[in-house]
Amino acid sequence: MIQRRQGGFTLIEVLIALLVLAIGLLGMASLSMTSLQSNQGAYLRGQASMLAYDYVERMRGNSAQALLATSPYVISLTSGSTRNNPDCRTKTVGCSASELANQDIFDWWGNLQAAIPGSGVTVTKANTNEYQVVISWTESDAQQHSTGSQTQNFTLRVNL
Repeated sequence: MIQRRQGGFTLIEVLIALLVLAIGLLGMASLSMTSLQSNQGAYLRGQASMLAYDYVERMRGNSAQALLATSPYVISLTSGSTRNNPDCRTKTVGCSASELANQDIFDWWGNLQAAIPGSGVTVTKANTNEYQVVISWTESDAQQHSTGSQTQNFTLRVNL
């Protein structure tokens, strides 16, 4: 009688198993990266939404200035733009309505740059009380499978 010994796995079977495992791990890493980028994009959209509504509420709080024909709340600012601080908080006599509008924009612009660095905003007035707030920013694009980026916009149209 000839006895046969079980030889176990061959080296080629081990290499194929490692290859399958490596491909699975790369797929999981790609899925995790796409998930993180999607979560970051959703966070930025949420911040843009909250800040756009904050801007509108600031206009409603100073509606006398917001409803002027040449409203100071109509702005176009890009990343790197600066605003002068009217410093209404330290004045003992208070601020005029136009200074308050400039303080609102200065404070809000600082909040926007802190929440969404590199963003820009355009606020336009359609007629007497119709405004459009557009916040723009750039985020990486995981769906393109490249190191490119894509410009995103959040638009809010309101009647004061």
